[in-house]
This record gives sequence, structure tokens and C-alpha cells, in this order.
Amino acid sequence: MIIVAVWIAAWIFAVVDLEDIVPLVILCVGAWNVVAAAVRASRSSDGWGAFGTFGWGLLFVVLGSSFYMVNKGFNPAFVLVLLLVLFGLLAIIAALRSSR
Repeated sequence: MIIVAVWIAAWIFAVVDLEDIVPLVILCVGAWNVVAAAVRASRSSDGWGAFGTFGWGLLFVVLGSSFYMVNKGFNPAFVLVLLLVLFGLLAIIAALRSSR
């Protein structure tokens, strides 16, 4: 709720546009999930739950930043490229984790 309130306040003070609020909230939630995954990994011996949290956080970061860039005039094909790079990195990280 604090993240949403901050972005709405930024919209009121004309720092961001109205259509940028949702992508920026998604981006901030994803960043928070990545931080939560780091905390979760340091407290557990397993780490697979932390990997899932990290994966979802990274997905939210990529989706939020991609939609933000589309709103700012970037090519929509760039969203697809970012998602494919993300899935490739997650597949490589998962394969390296399972090989240990």
C-alpha cells in the first residue's frame, strides 16, 4: 500500500504520468520480491523457496519495466526480447542449482 501511495503522490505532483503508475508499482513489487528472496535464502537451508520468490520478483521487474518502456515509446518487440532473456537466465540458474 505504501508503494501505491508513493506513486499516486508522485502523479499528483506531476512527477509521473497516470499511465505510468501501474507499471512502476509492478516494478517496485518485483524489486521487493527479489529483496525478500535474498532474506529468505539467508534464513533457510533449502533455498528452493527463495529461488521461486526470486523468479517471480524478476518476472515482475521485467514486466513492469517493459510496460513502462512501452508507455514511453519504446518498441513493443523489446518486451518479448526481455521476457525471452529472463526465461533463458532462469532456466540456466535452475539447471546450475539442480546440478549441485
